[in-house]
Amino acid sequence: MKFIQFDMQDDAMLMALLPLYQTYEAEISEEAVEDIFPADAFDENFVHFKEYFEGKPTLICVIDGEYKGFVSYHLVSEDMLGYADGYEGWGHMSEIYTVKPLRGQGLGKVMAGKAEEALKKHDIKGIYLTDIADNGTFWQSLGYVDTGKIEPNEGGRIFEKLVRHGHHDQGG
Repeated sequence: MKFIQFDMQDDAMLMALLPLYQTYEAEISEEAVEDIFPADAFDENFVHFKEYFEGKPTLICVIDGEYKGFVSYHLVSEDMLGYADGYEGWGHMSEIYTVKPLRGQGLGKVMAGKAEEALKKHDIKGIYLTDIADNGTFWQSLGYVDTGKIEPNEGGRIFEKLVRHGHHDQGG
């Protein structure tokens, strides 16, 4: 298993991630891929796909040369807002997806950890996410707290995890 940074300029990478993204969208909307992304609208679908990931660092999990999952995240700013208001100065884990056959094997935990590591390199208050797939138990197992708030656009529950900033000095 390895993680690679998604490169929007790499056409081969775009074409390999596209079906994984489409499956993700179909699962969270509980619709068929063909209903959301009709084959006769490939160009339009491809533009939407690229816009979706624009500006969001994304790590792709590669196992045996195949893409098996991804996690997208970003810092909430005026240039890149999150899905809910009031999170300026926070990190936002915007998407996380693992293919069905690999679920329950710890891959989501590893991917969430990688996104958290990247976000914690910045001076953020915490990390938040919107759970639209009803995975609250998973997020709570990773230290996220259910705020009880519902995100207005997609209707998912908002989970938060505060980040502690400390100095790791040796001695004193």
